[in-house]
Amino acid sequence: KQWYQRRVAITAGDIQVPENCCKDYLSEILEQDGMSIDDFKGPLGKEFNVSGCYRNILFKPSEFDADIIKYSDENEKLVSTNLDSVLGKSFEAKNEGSKTALLLRFTLPKSCYATMLLREIMRSDAI
Repeated sequence: KQWYQRRVAITAGDIQVPENCCKDYLSEILEQDGMSIDDFKGPLGKEFNVSGCYRNILFKPSEFDADIIKYSDENEKLVSTNLDSVLGKSFEAKNEGSKTALLLRFTLPKSCYATMLLREIMRSDAI
């Protein structure tokens, strides 16, 4: 498997949790709240209609592209907006000035967060 294809089980009665360190870790966390993996298979799972799934731990962005552009005013428009597209306005950045910006374009699947990708790119906890 590729590095971005690793999965984790989101626990519920219909999910088979692998017999490895992941199950041990999940059990420890549930025990802190007085629960166990088996609780999701009994009345609790039925009463609350809890269903599980397998989710990728990491996602590889698609359509990733980057440009470095120059600008002078921090209030200057650097990219076209969705509204520009709807209104049929064309836009092109001036790409001149003393300041430098990194322009990123990428696509992520549902439930993935661009802020997490940016944090990893910038190696910062500030986002």
